Amino acid sequence: MRVFTERGVHGLTHRAVDAAAGLAQGSTSNLFRTRRALVTVVAEEVARLRLQDGPEPGSPLSIAWLELLLIGRRDDAIAAAIEPTRTRMRALLDEARPSGQPLTTPELAALLTGLEFAQTVTGVHLDAVALLEGLAVSG
Repeated sequence: MRVFTERGVHGLTHRAVDAAAGLAQGSTSNLFRTRRALVTVVAEEVARLRLQDGPEPGSPLSIAWLELLLIGRRDDAIAAAIEPTRTRMRALLDEARPSGQPLTTPELAALLTGLEFAQTVTGVHLDAVALLEGLAVSG
């Protein structure tokens, strides 16, 4: 996973993983025969850690998660690998959503993802709670 968080999807190759792990060349491809299989297993691990640790805008895990969300729009295998985590995140968000919140859970999830993306790209801290409270008051 370190190769993916440091180099992104284009840097995630069997050879790069072997080198980073100090393995003999070809070791990773014995476990994950195709590049798609390698990317999928990394996507599953990023999703698992994301659910475990939560968002931290700008962190390598956050960048990896956002990259996977974008890749998943074009790659059904990646979308399928992260969907169980996305479903669980929406369920947790639904449980925590205050009554009277004018946004639906999918809308709220989209807003929070957008805020995380904006914070990651700009480095500007955005107070999600204040923004949501402002929506509740204006709604």
